[in-house]
Amino acid sequence: MEISNTTIEDLRVEHAHLDSLIREEECHIWKNLIRIEELKREKLRKKDELLRRTLQETH
Repeated sequence: MEISNTTIEDLRVEHAHLDSLIREEECHIWKNLIRIEELKREKLRKKDELLRRTLQETH
């Protein structure tokens, strides 16, 4: 998984970017619900990885 080579700041940027993509997709008249769901899953993976790394750095 590419996450292992990214920094915490990279993860934050990617998480914010995914959030932006989700909001953009949700604003379309013809929402692609499958795409929105995929983006939300990826955003959650980034958030989980970010939390895991943040906790590792504090210990």
